Amino acid sequence: MMSYLPLIFTCALFAGKVEGRVTWNRTKLESFQPGVATTTSTPPEQDCPGGYSLVGDKCLLFVTFVAEPYGEARQFCHAAKGELAAITTAADFKNTIDYIHANGLSGTSFWLDGSDEAAEGVWVTSSGEVVPLGTPFWAAFPNGQQPDNAHENEHYLCLSSSWFLYMNDASSSAIINFICEATIRKKTASAALAPFGPSAVGGRVSCPVLFIEIGGLCLMFVTWAEETWEDARRACAGASAELLAITDVEVFRALYLYIHQDNLSSHAFWLGGTDLASEGTWVYTTGEPVPMGTPFWGLYAGSASAQEPDGGTNQNCLAITGEGYFNFRDYSCASKFNPLCVYTG
Repeated sequence: MMSYLPLIFTCALFAGKVEGRVTWNRTKLESFQPGVATTTSTPPEQDCPGGYSLVGDKCLLFVTFVAEPYGEARQFCHAAKGELAAITTAADFKNTIDYIHANGLSGTSFWLDGSDEAAEGVWVTSSGEVVPLGTPFWAAFPNGQQPDNAHENEHYLCLSSSWFLYMNDASSSAIINFICEATIRKKTASAALAPFGPSAVGGRVSCPVLFIEIGGLCLMFVTWAEETWEDARRACAGASAELLAITDVEVFRALYLYIHQDNLSSHAFWLGGTDLASEGTWVYTTGEPVPMGTPFWGLYAGSASAQEPDGGTNQNCLAITGEGYFNFRDYSCASKFNPLCVYTG
């Protein structure tokens, strides 16, 4: 294993980084140039060791030149002065996925730091941090969501290339590539909310009656009415609102947590996305593009696993549903779901 280490510091393993930024105010989230939130010049307080790349606020090493079982992958990372990468926030997850795609590594599976070996179903990192469960982290199909310990020995965490880089549980003997993480001098602290992980919910803005603040937005869950997509949009407009446009993964995660915490998981909600104007080109009613791929859109199983949207011209409107584990999925616009409105004033 040690013979591979010089390659880390002598080979150019990765392509260039992608810059991105997100700004938001009390009613509207605006996303500019979706991609990895990283910088072209690393400030002194965020230096990464040689061979590591700054991805978001993490120093990561994508080891693609050797594949190992889980235990040996950890040993390699230790020798490289790191540990397997721990992903505990939605932003960390999206930054990592975006970097993988930007550098042509989307066909590669990677070990991450996480296991439920000590207690079945209780996923933690090697340092004891909670590994967040549910959406948008773990692979979700209409018939179930990972982790499922299907073969009764799947206790270790990976990103599965066959499942569009969503999280999956795997046997420690699987031989795949892996991601190491080195200590960075300036890290964003996160408080874990078991069993789902960190939450962006709570307390930043003041909202009108019937609206609740989630992720910095004022949202209204119209659980007392089921409407078609067009009627749902009109219902929101009557409350000085619009169907919700989700472009930020932390807002997506905060919404998922609130739905479960407030016992709304039996409901299905319309969002503001559609491809009615041009098949396959998904946009929100605000004009913003709907983010595609992982970690937003869910999976479905056919002859091989595939990713939503899959409904063609028969399913042109965007919703999140309990049976779809609140991932993005396309539905007929004539379906009747609850409107999910964002206050626009």
